[in-house]
Amino acid sequence: MKHSLKILIIFLLIVLIPLSLAEIFLRYALYTGFDRVFSDPYGDGSERDEAKAFLDSCRDVYITSEDGLRLHAYLYDENKSGKYVITMHGYKDTALYNGIFYRYMACHGYDVLVLDVRGHGESEGVWLSMGKWESRDLLSWIDFIRNMDESAKIALHGISMGGATVMLASGENPEGVVAAVEDCGYSSVYEEFRFQLEKYHIPSSLILRFVDWWCSLRLGFRFSEVVPSESVAKTDIPMLFIHGNADDFVPTWMVVPCYESHRGEKEIWIAEGASHARTMDKYPEEYNRLCYEFIEREMMACQN
Repeated sequence: MKHSLKILIIFLLIVLIPLSLAEIFLRYALYTGFDRVFSDPYGDGSERDEAKAFLDSCRDVYITSEDGLRLHAYLYDENKSGKYVITMHGYKDTALYNGIFYRYMACHGYDVLVLDVRGHGESEGVWLSMGKWESRDLLSWIDFIRNMDESAKIALHGISMGGATVMLASGENPEGVVAAVEDCGYSSVYEEFRFQLEKYHIPSSLILRFVDWWCSLRLGFRFSEVVPSESVAKTDIPMLFIHGNADDFVPTWMVVPCYESHRGEKEIWIAEGASHARTMDKYPEEYNRLCYEFIEREMMACQN
């Protein structure tokens, strides 16, 4: 009896404790069900108020994801231009986050679709996939625009996880997309998690292999499958890469393999002194000008 108890205790230590730790990792990294109110990029202030006022002027639109979730976005189509920007916020942020950019584009004649990423805002879902499922959602939103306007010319824009998602979706070469802007997206989810663990001096190799395996059983995908730097090697959609050189969350070096892998027309801006996802805040005029000029050039090229 005592021998059997010892075996049971050893089993619990070897199997259940690591599984519990792996589940805690997934819940911390990928679960949004605890709290649907995430970071506000501006706090109280004019930028927040202006972004909120803009979203209030938009139409609420919905689609159903491939896995049955009701997804929400804000559509501003008052310009009736045939030129669209789809913009995605990042990990546990809000649709207010990209307000500096999408308000500028709307003022310069573009129609704009501002997404609530799954698990955020009014979009259903409680689990994130760091771009795997979200890129399928983005492709569905592209179809939504093209179903409204078959001749639509679309530019994609995303920050952080949104930037990684833009790269992943671009690798599918969706019809109608003529330009893309990715801002501080990671080159690989596995490497991003490795970086975060090692930043806090946590040995990463064994932990990540185990959690990666558990994620495949629990959620149906592996971190190691989500590699934006490989996706951009499959597309020639013109792409602008943006990254701050003071980014210590998604390290600046991650933009290099993404930029180098992309096989089409491309530009890169390494923003001096900008931390993670803060290039738009630090250099709003330059950010908007560079993005607008890049997107507009590609829009014009499609008309010639």
